[in-house]
Amino acid sequence: MASETPIRLQLPAQDLAELSVFAAREESAHQWAAQLPVANPEVVANRLASALEQLCRCRLQPELRFSLLEALQSNLQIACTSLSRRFLNQPLVMPEEPRRVAALIDRLYALSISAYNCTAVEALQQRDSVRGINPARLVCEALLRALQYCGRKRLLEFQLHKPMEPHGWLTMHQLYALGERQELAEIALPGPGDTQISIRQCYLVAMLTGCCKPNQLRQADLAIVHQALLQWSDLVEIGGEDGLFLVDLDHDQPPLYASLFRDTIPATARKVNTAPLVAHMKNLQASSQRSGVTLDDGTNLTQGLISHMIDALGSVSVRNFVRKPAKGPLAVSIGLSAAHYHAAGDRSFPEAVYGSEYLNHPTERRETTPFGEQSGSDVWSRANPETDFERQHSDSEAEAYLDHQVQLDARSAAAILSGDDDPQLERNYPLYMPMMVNASPGGYCLDWQEELPAELKVGDLVSAQEGQHDQWVLAVIRWISQLENKRTLMGIELLSPQVKAYGAVTRSKTGEETEPQRALLLPEINLVGQPQTLITPRTSFRENQKITLQRPGEELHLQLNRQLAATGSFSQFDFRYVRMLGDVIADDTSGLVDSAYDSVWSNI
Repeated sequence: MASETPIRLQLPAQDLAELSVFAAREESAHQWAAQLPVANPEVVANRLASALEQLCRCRLQPELRFSLLEALQSNLQIACTSLSRRFLNQPLVMPEEPRRVAALIDRLYALSISAYNCTAVEALQQRDSVRGINPARLVCEALLRALQYCGRKRLLEFQLHKPMEPHGWLTMHQLYALGERQELAEIALPGPGDTQISIRQCYLVAMLTGCCKPNQLRQADLAIVHQALLQWSDLVEIGGEDGLFLVDLDHDQPPLYASLFRDTIPATARKVNTAPLVAHMKNLQASSQRSGVTLDDGTNLTQGLISHMIDALGSVSVRNFVRKPAKGPLAVSIGLSAAHYHAAGDRSFPEAVYGSEYLNHPTERRETTPFGEQSGSDVWSRANPETDFERQHSDSEAEAYLDHQVQLDARSAAAILSGDDDPQLERNYPLYMPMMVNASPGGYCLDWQEELPAELKVGDLVSAQEGQHDQWVLAVIRWISQLENKRTLMGIELLSPQVKAYGAVTRSKTGEETEPQRALLLPEINLVGQPQTLITPRTSFRENQKITLQRPGEELHLQLNRQLAATGSFSQFDFRYVRMLGDVIADDTSGLVDSAYDSVWSNI
């Protein structure tokens, strides 16, 4: 089966006669690496890029090329790890400096892949000339290193929501096919720490990371998923009769669902069976605590992240609604605070919880000033400007007019005179107007041509309004894809067409009520079988917790049950209503209501 997969690895031209960065000896490479300015990782990265480029193009014996590459590995990993902090967990549209650093690391990974590719292919072609190491082991180690850098490069592209470069998937398929053909894919070699890893496991880690719907995950979550798959990759089978996914080693394509292949499966294709891994994750999820699962290296997988991996690797994802082309702008506001503001009828949080007439007590307002807390004996708090100061009236009509004149721009003045509320006047929750690409009852695909807001991330809540007088709907950002021409495609999934805004109050262990926090109640939708749920901030709320929802004229007591979803921005719970003692007493009509003692006297 493996012999039917043609190998077409692209290798750089060998057009350099000798190295210029250091002499072609392992000792010289170690000395050169030891003198690199480790305090300046960007300089180190640039110098390593020059060295790797020469190692790709210089005519060298395969075992010498491999030893020179290994001499640079420690510095390369340190530089990439240090520089990654400059652009990871940052806004998606990065400034010039982080974007340049990300491109530099991507180039280092690409050069490393090419250099190890050369080593593996030349070791096979010149096996009789290899001295000091078994040629098969040299090929195995070179392929393993190349696949490791392929995995890191794919992870970086997923984290930055970049499109896959041409031949990216094909290179990985071909590296694995070469190892499979040489019967090296199952040989375990030393990995990070005390671990052992094979070509098959390394290949599957990169493959399955792409199967975990990476455009729906945040950068930190992607790194955790990649680490978990590295630890659990030995539970995945490839090349058997069964499998949810299928990869074609002769095509530049990501893994596809095997059920989509209705025709004869080609001989170059391999099925990937994730059922044992999914069963393992379900067992971990069932036995783990609310905090999630901790890996051997201390990495923590939350319950929500494990559920995401189980869904992605355990079943075929089918689109529930047909998307149709759509045109025109869609008003979008980002974040839980903005969603609460629009759901409350464009009212601030205090007004939504306490009413439009609510005004903090002056002492409460003093505590929120940037000058810190002030004592209750502050003499300025007793000042009464209406009675303590009397303005001298002016006889000049012009001066009196100036005293009471308020300057407004034309747009604000027109909005006030017309009586219409202009949403743009709410500075805290700006509106964006991306163009719709397609739409369905389940959500929208948006073409975001303007600059992305800095706070925008996968998993953020979104308030959307298609027409100026339409109702605001609640949605969540499910995926993001950045295109080459600085455009960004974004998919948002509708959570509910109707939302009620509340203030959620919890009680501390001492019985004291906390300050209200924003919460959104999503009513039940019988048509699609969606129960009522509650959206809360990411922290401070947990399963089985009792809370009180407040808004003017309404107070609801409920208990949170199961956490249905969680992202970096919000949590979603189902819940049940809790009857308070006063409600039970008020509804008790079993006895006479004239006197609380009537039933007692009747028994005497």
